[in-house]
Amino acid sequence: RFFTVNSLICLNIQEEENFKLYHQYIFDLVKKDVFQGLRIDHIDGLYDPKQYLDRLRKSIGSDVYVVVEKILEEGEEMPSNWETQGNTGYDFLSMVNNLFTNQANRNKFDQIYENVTGKNLDASILIEEKKRNILFEHMQGELNNLFELFFALELISKNEMKSVTAVEIKLGIAEILIQMPVYRYYNYHFPLPESDSDKLAEIINEVSKKTELKNVASFFKRLFLEESKSQSIAQSEKLSRFYQRLMQFTGPLMAKGVEDTVMFTYNRFVGHSEVGDSPNAFGISIREFHHKMIDRQKNWPLSLNGSSTHDTKRGEDFRARLNILTDIPIAWQTAVDDFVKSVQQSKVIHPIFDSVHNNDAYLVFQTILGIMPMPGEKDDDLQNRLELYVEKALREAKKRSDWAEPNEKYEQFVKDFVVKLLDEKEQSFEIINNLLSKIADFGILNSLSQLVLKFTCPGIPDVYQGTELWDLTLVDPDNRRKVNYKKINDYLEEELPLKKQWDSRYSGKIKLWLTKKIIKFRKENRAVFELGEYIPLKVIGKYQDNVFAFARKHKNNWVLVAVPIGLASVANKGFANDFNWEDTQIMLPKLSPTCWRNVISNQDDVKDFLNEGILVSQIFQDLQIGLIQLKQKQNIRNAGILMHITSLPSPYGIGDFGCEATKFVNFLAETDQKYWQILPLNPTKKENGHSPYSSNSSKAGNILLIDLEQLVSEGLLDESDLKSAELKLERQVLFSNVEHSRKALLSKAYQTFNTIKPAHLIEEYDNFCIAEQGWLADFALYTAIKSHHQRLEWYNWPTDFKTRNSKVLHSFESKYALEIDQVKWQQYIFFKQWHKLKDYSNSKGIEIIGDLPFYLDYDSVEVWSQPELFKLDNHLKPTHVAGVPPDYFNEDGQLWGMPIFNWELMKENGYEWWIGRLKKNMEMFDLLRLDHFRAFSSFWEVPAQDKNAINGTWQQGPGKDFFEKIKSVFPAMPFIAEDLGEITEEVERLRDDIKLPGMKVLQFAFGSHLAISPHIPHNFTNRNCIAYSGTHDNNTLRGWFNNEIDKLTKQRLITYLGREIAEKAIHKEIIRLTYASTAKTAIIPIQDILGLSGDARMNMPGKAEGNWGWRLNTDELSSIKSWLKELCAIFGRGK
Repeated sequence: RFFTVNSLICLNIQEEENFKLYHQYIFDLVKKDVFQGLRIDHIDGLYDPKQYLDRLRKSIGSDVYVVVEKILEEGEEMPSNWETQGNTGYDFLSMVNNLFTNQANRNKFDQIYENVTGKNLDASILIEEKKRNILFEHMQGELNNLFELFFALELISKNEMKSVTAVEIKLGIAEILIQMPVYRYYNYHFPLPESDSDKLAEIINEVSKKTELKNVASFFKRLFLEESKSQSIAQSEKLSRFYQRLMQFTGPLMAKGVEDTVMFTYNRFVGHSEVGDSPNAFGISIREFHHKMIDRQKNWPLSLNGSSTHDTKRGEDFRARLNILTDIPIAWQTAVDDFVKSVQQSKVIHPIFDSVHNNDAYLVFQTILGIMPMPGEKDDDLQNRLELYVEKALREAKKRSDWAEPNEKYEQFVKDFVVKLLDEKEQSFEIINNLLSKIADFGILNSLSQLVLKFTCPGIPDVYQGTELWDLTLVDPDNRRKVNYKKINDYLEEELPLKKQWDSRYSGKIKLWLTKKIIKFRKENRAVFELGEYIPLKVIGKYQDNVFAFARKHKNNWVLVAVPIGLASVANKGFANDFNWEDTQIMLPKLSPTCWRNVISNQDDVKDFLNEGILVSQIFQDLQIGLIQLKQKQNIRNAGILMHITSLPSPYGIGDFGCEATKFVNFLAETDQKYWQILPLNPTKKENGHSPYSSNSSKAGNILLIDLEQLVSEGLLDESDLKSAELKLERQVLFSNVEHSRKALLSKAYQTFNTIKPAHLIEEYDNFCIAEQGWLADFALYTAIKSHHQRLEWYNWPTDFKTRNSKVLHSFESKYALEIDQVKWQQYIFFKQWHKLKDYSNSKGIEIIGDLPFYLDYDSVEVWSQPELFKLDNHLKPTHVAGVPPDYFNEDGQLWGMPIFNWELMKENGYEWWIGRLKKNMEMFDLLRLDHFRAFSSFWEVPAQDKNAINGTWQQGPGKDFFEKIKSVFPAMPFIAEDLGEITEEVERLRDDIKLPGMKVLQFAFGSHLAISPHIPHNFTNRNCIAYSGTHDNNTLRGWFNNEIDKLTKQRLITYLGREIAEKAIHKEIIRLTYASTAKTAIIPIQDILGLSGDARMNMPGKAEGNWGWRLNTDELSSIKSWLKELCAIFGRGK
């Protein structure tokens, strides 16, 4: 039978034929898409729930939503191996109900209850008593069946029967049923795993505490826990069969003993006498609730979030209203005392009052307070509903009435008692009504908060029919009454603003309005609720304990939820929706946006940068509930930091693509930066001072930047290898030491790669070589030949190599194929690691600005492999070389020595070489700085034999024709024009015609031409520019201020700023100017952000050695993080 209902017979659904026959029609409806989901009622009544769910899932497929009705006790978890999306939501109901219960006042409520009843009732003792009564009075047949099964399975030998009697065994089985702390267990196969064995051992231990059952408890311990470890398979199967059958009856006993008895008997606070909750429960902390939600998102993100069902004892808004009582224990104590006093006084007039038990009177008092219609609203059926409830409650309690033998006389006493309490002329009614007027609005806020949590916490919101309006219902049949859908539809057609919704709140319209709004919002943002993280948020300030807040995040979609907790305990004036939250703030996660749209009020807002977090008063505007969608600021203004990869810290002597790079990306994201600008990533060499602007390849990568630790994680190096590569931490890169150690380990890693031949890496490598063949083959060959000729420049190689004699080159390739392959492999590793770092950066919202040197070194693979593209003579010597005329940095100009491009031939080829070069760079970067941009307009050409750049001449560059071709390939033109130095109108015109942002450097702004300088912020003619405090070629701001500028320049700077400046603060002042400018983007070298002296300078133009070596100490970043983030907020450059 079903529970104790003789008219409901159970099916042997575990028999497969029965399963198929019973579900045939249901499965047909699933196939026809009539049903998209199935709810399994009372899963614990099945012989084998897992078997049933496995069969069900196999029959309906993986796409059908399945939930099970499963009551979880405190601390109990759903079996993780069940083929279901979760349960029907009673666990969520309990969590939310307890969140809104003020656990600090538990003892006060215990005392009030004891004063009313005259007894110190213990819910746990009551539960045991009621389960014992149900078992021996109503479930003896089930107990007898289990007892008979025990002997039929021969689980006890004749010899053992001498030490334990049949009566003891029956009572022992009964006690196991009674002591079961949850509905049932699901592992029946003996010997039990340790965790399941421990649970059973705890139950048997409780059995042993009964003096008369010590003997049988010892027997059960041997049978279930000790002998089961070594017994035969046949005996184990018998034991498993009994235990599995036993588990079918623990659930019904728990349900009848607790849900259908104690929940009508233990009335300390009836808000927790609820399905899924516990009469003994009294609140959980915010921290506990967060923990439960994190676990829910991880394990059961699609489980139902319930709050009312056809089986709940009280409606969701009934409970939300009563929760307020736990916030105002003194007011509740006063109301109870007044109620008791009024009842005592009324006994003279109404003798029936003397017949009602105090415990029942207390239940009625709480029930009327919860069921009463909202102030000003009417319920013509209220008396009848309460009378039906009283009858059922008394019979379920089984104390003074019962279903089997109803005490109709006593039931009528209580019903008459209810009628008198509802009489407006009675003092008791006044007491109830006055208390209701105090708590109604706070209850409404609890209700609306509960609604918002149901829709935004992990899980699928479940709205029970009719609860779109106030749900002040009682147990069935009250909660199964006909729903007035016409009324709901009429309300839906009304379009009232939020303020008027609150004004008419007692009608329930505001709940319907919010339900409609939040359903639409959830549907539009489905992914963030079904897949998004659950992130607890810290609250600070005066009322930090009275706000519960969390965020949901999926990709770039952020939703923040905040609701008041225990507001009635702090709102002294009693105005629920008009409370001053003062300095209470919600702290945002580090990388979250600071702008938002308020979903409830439809207003946009932004965090005040003066506050640590978002003021609660900003969110709780027209309603004391927050549901906001954080969004990236729609702002073209942004900021970034200039720092090369080599400057990162590392124990191996040079910055690389490893963990410190990802840490720096995190720093950029946490400080609201958008860009990380780096220097060129091409190979460098000792002969050129390791300048990244003088490389031997325009497409290859600098293998010194490869992260060795990633090679260890891929099994290509050992941890011991890393130890050998460690170098003393210096503030300068020691390139010679790094080259020696890094190249040796890369060679070892390549040998390992060739030995173990990891399949996934081999495939990746082969694909890389095919994709990059166009430049990789020449570069690898060039590098190998160079290695075999004492690293000589290609133009000093033997003639056959210098002039690319095909026969000689083929012979070399055959002989040194492994060395050539190693060069390719190193490039594969470089690009693999770089793209991993770039992808990580982009995932954090950080874009990379690359840097493209205009010229190539004479000793480069391109000049060797494609000499026709450069101005060389018949002997492959440059006729002219590149440089710049005398400027701010050098009075002799700069003689760079790179060969000049053969622009005529390049134009004939449709600039194919340049397009390929730009394509390769744009695969690597989000934006690209075009170094020496002015050369595209005109370039300084110096005769190759000259010793300086003074006698060079200006030559016409490719100009607009070149960029029109480039734009056809790169329509977005993701480039930055480095337009510094002596810039002509033609250069500016070219830059503006192709709409590239130029560069403004504030260090150049304070000369005698300050008033008209293009670098002074007030002269920025448009926003399409990048403002820098300095570049890699400049001194640091402090070095510039202390060592480079004269007194007059300092005076101009001070005058411009309007105040004296301390030398140690000069960097902050210039950075503020840069950030405050109208420039779309502000880029600051990391050395200036840290306020470092000139010793940290990256490069001094004209100086051949000692450049490019400065390195960062990441410990320095933490102290400036909040300052930098604040700057972004103040000047509108944040995210």
